[in-house]
Amino acid sequence: MADARFRAVGESEVREPTVPAAQPEEPSIAQLINNLIVDGQTLIRREFDLAKAEILGEVNKARQSVILLGAGAALAAIGGLFLLAMVAELLVAVGLDRWLSYLIVGGVLAIVGGIILYSGIRQVQRVDPVPHETIDSVRKDVEWLKEQSPSDRT
Repeated sequence: MADARFRAVGESEVREPTVPAAQPEEPSIAQLINNLIVDGQTLIRREFDLAKAEILGEVNKARQSVILLGAGAALAAIGGLFLLAMVAELLVAVGLDRWLSYLIVGGVLAIVGGIILYSGIRQVQRVDPVPHETIDSVRKDVEWLKEQSPSDRT
């Protein structure tokens, strides 16, 4: 046998069979479905996280509004007690009847307390518990999933 380095003239070259370059495999239907399920689960988790964050933001706004309502009511009540006694007695000392002096002081305190309560009520009305961003995002996701659905393709 002749060594490959010392081939005789006219001797045909021996070529090894060539293997075609490995082409990337197309994913199987099972892999595609599995990927779709995993992506769907991830999407749902993210949507829940978004809804949770949105709702917590609204809960915090509601909490602040309730604190303002409580603080306004408490201050109005405490202030009413002290000022009612002091100012009413001062008006009595000036020469007004006792009932008239207490009426004046009570009316002023009721007006101030009403203003504070009105401010708190307006803040409570601004609280929106509906997670609008999440609803819009879910709507878009459902539309996208419908576009990706293989049953819709012809």
